[in-house]
Amino acid sequence: MLPAFAQGSGFTLFGNRDFEMDGVQGDGGKMMRMRYLAERRILRIEALDGSGQVMLRDLAKGDVLILVQEGRQGIYGSRGRPIIGMAIVPGEATREVAGETCREARVNGATICLSVDGIPLVTEEGGTPIRAIRLLRQAQNPALFTVPKDAKIQPMPGSNAPVPGVPF
Repeated sequence: MLPAFAQGSGFTLFGNRDFEMDGVQGDGGKMMRMRYLAERRILRIEALDGSGQVMLRDLAKGDVLILVQEGRQGIYGSRGRPIIGMAIVPGEATREVAGETCREARVNGATICLSVDGIPLVTEEGGTPIRAIRLLRQAQNPALFTVPKDAKIQPMPGSNAPVPGVPF
C-alpha cells in the first residue's frame, strides 16, 4: 500500500520515524549520508567526501545551518521555507529504489519519490537528482542534530536571509 499523501490522513513528509540513508548525487556523483530526527523534525546531511561539511535543516521552521568541520571552522545559517506541511501532488508511477517501493510525486516544483512511510528516496530539483542507495530505519543520536550553545552563527555568504538562533 502506498501513501495517501494527505497530511490530515496521518501521512507526513519525511515520516514519523528516525532514519539514516546513504545517497548519491547524480550518476556516480557525490556520496552523502542523511539522518533524520523525527522528534524534532531535523534533517542532517553529511558530505562523505572528507570535507567535513554538514548541513542541519529544521524542516518545520525552515532554518538551515552549514557546519564547516562539524562547526570547528565556522557555522553559517539562514532561514528558508519550512518543508513539513508543503502540499504533495501525487503521481501514479512507482519504482524500486534502495530495495523500497516508492511513489513519484511533486512538492513545491521538485519531483520526488516517496516510500510508503514518507521518506524521500529520490529528489530531483535543479537538474541534479539525489537517489538513496541504502536506508535504515533506526534511532538517531540527538547530539548529532545540535550545535554548541555558545555557537556564533554567521550569515550564509551572499544571503540577506535572517540567521537562525541558538539553540538550533
